[in-house]
Formats: sequence, structure tokens, C-alpha cells
Amino acid sequence: MLIELIYQKTHLYLLNSRLFSTSVATVFSFVCAMVLFPPYISFLKKLNVNTEFDSVKGKTDPVMPAGILFLVIILATSLISARFNSYVISALAIYVFFSVIGAVDDIAKVVNKARVSRGKITKQDYQYKADGISANVRLSLYILISCVVAIVAYKYIPNINGYINIPFLSISRDFPYMPFWLFIPFMTLVIAVMANGVNFTDGFDTLAAVPLITCFLFVGVIAYVSSHAVWSKYLLIPYISGVDEILPLIGGMVGTLLAFLWFNSPPSSIIMGDSGAVGLGGTIGIMFIFIKAAFFLPLVGFIFLLEFLSVVLQIVSFRSTGKRIFLRAPIHHHFQFLMRKNPFYAQEFYIRSKITWRFHIISVILLVVSLIVFLKVR
Repeated sequence: MLIELIYQKTHLYLLNSRLFSTSVATVFSFVCAMVLFPPYISFLKKLNVNTEFDSVKGKTDPVMPAGILFLVIILATSLISARFNSYVISALAIYVFFSVIGAVDDIAKVVNKARVSRGKITKQDYQYKADGISANVRLSLYILISCVVAIVAYKYIPNINGYINIPFLSISRDFPYMPFWLFIPFMTLVIAVMANGVNFTDGFDTLAAVPLITCFLFVGVIAYVSSHAVWSKYLLIPYISGVDEILPLIGGMVGTLLAFLWFNSPPSSIIMGDSGAVGLGGTIGIMFIFIKAAFFLPLVGFIFLLEFLSVVLQIVSFRSTGKRIFLRAPIHHHFQFLMRKNPFYAQEFYIRSKITWRFHIISVILLVVSLIVFLKVR
């Protein structure tokens, strides 16, 4: 917004470039986060803000949620660099509402942990009752907000029209259309599932951040190409006018995540928390709808969907048969329990690092494969 106002005054063409404003957003958010994270961490330490217990070491980890600061930085970056069209407003609506819901849980966890310290509730009670909003109510809010934003976006954004790009198929031959009554539930489901998927993945240091970055990079590339009529015609992908306005928003999120990795790398000083994971996950979901690539999420966002499905399958299996499919869900904990049986991994740190780095490598490879499939393989 600020860059656009300066452009209108100066008519300096560089300021009208989406790539320039995205670069500004990425660097600005990174620098802001690098400057603000240390005092923010110190402030939370003074307040003794911790949200979880370390079951292995028997003591608290420095698990202070960063999502609230994420929200401040990303909103400030958007005000500087983004032009607020319907795409940007819809994405920010999902991000803000979902982040607020997650923040309620983060704050409640801190409060309940303090109650454990005072002996008012047991550690077991804390672990089962840490959420400020029950799982059912929280999921209902995700679905309700997603549905409202989906309906508004469908009505006011011309390119949100029910057409979906299918992997390996050219839009010149097959460009499936979903009617309103089917597309709105589909859009709602995509947003809600991604919000939960990212939240489930945020279990080890850096585990959710790198897959988030790869998903945002995919959306950014496709949004930029799709917004150019000549390029989209040449590549046989949907032409989506104005969708490149989300690029500065993506830049702000990527820059903030890169700075977060600086402090979240082991041993971490801060974690993402529900306020960060849920908001960013929901934003990923609606952005994939914007670029008509929701069916590419199982490929690009494979890690998040795998984590989500592992939790769902574990719950369904246990409630229906009394047996668990995995040693523990989400699935990164299943691998963690398996590797504990291997004497090669003498320390818990090595186990978590190995799982995390393998997930990161998979995310990067899937980003490359997804771009090739979307742009070329049909």
C-alpha cells in the first residue's frame, strides 16, 4: 500500500513491479523479525511463558509461541508492500482469523501450565486440557470462517469460479468445473485441512517452517506466471488476472519464516505455536484455491496432508477397533518412537534432527516436481 502511494506520487516504474514489492516485503519482514525476535523472546522469558513439557528430559523447553509476532510483522509488511485487491483481502482475512483462534490456544496453554506449577491441576490434566477452545469448537470455527470467506470470494472474485486444474491434464482438453454447491464445501475443506495439517506438523524444531516455505514458493511462482496472459497461454495454464497481488504477502510470510528459522533452529529459542501454524496453514489453503491448484496440494503439501491423515486415521482406528495404526500420531512421532529402538541414535536430538531434515529434503524435492508437473507435464 505504501509503495503504491509512493508510485502514484513519483511514477517511478520500478515501484509498480510486483517482483520489486515482493523483494521489499521479503527483506523488510526478515529484518523486522530479526530485530524484534530477541526482545520478544526476552520478554516472554521474563513472564516465564512456556506452553509444553518435555517428556524426555523431564523439564520445560523454551517453547514460547511466535505466532503473535508473526501476525504483527506480516500485517505491517502488507501495509507497506501489498496492493489490497480481493485476493489479498481474502487471504489476510483467513490468516488473521485463524491466527487469533490459534493465539487463544497458545495463551490458554501458558495459563494452564502455570496452574500445573501451582498444583491446581496435574501434568496429565494439563496435557489433555491445554486447549483454550475444545477441538470440536475449534474445528467448527475453522469451517465456519473458511465457508464465509469462500462464499464471499466466490461472489466477488471473478476467477474464483469453480474451475480446477488437474495434475497431468491440460486445460485445453480438460478443465473440470465444480458447481457452487460442491465448490464451496471443497474450498472450505481445503482451508480447514491445511490449517490443521500445518498445526499437526509443528512438533519438532523447524519441521513445519520449511514445508511452509516450499508451499509459498510454489504459489508465488504459479501466481506470477498465471497473471500474465501471454505466459499462461503459452504454458496452457489458467490465466488469473490480479492474482500476482498476493506476491508481496507471500514475500512477507517467507521473510518472517526465514528469520523464525534463525531462532527456531536447534536448540530453539522459540516455537511457531498454534497462532503461527494455524494462520499460515489456512492461508496456504486459500492461496492454492486462488491459483486453481488445490489438487496439487497432495503433491506440494504432501508433508502436511500426511501429518493430518495420520492423526485422522489414528483416531478413527482407535475409536472403531481400540487399536492404533501408528505408535503415536502425528506421524513424525511414529518415526521418533521407531528410531528410539535403534541403538545407533544415542540421543533424542539426533532422532529429531534426522526426521526433520528428511522431511525438509522431501519438501524441496516435491516443490521441484510440482512446478515441473504444473508447468510442463501434461
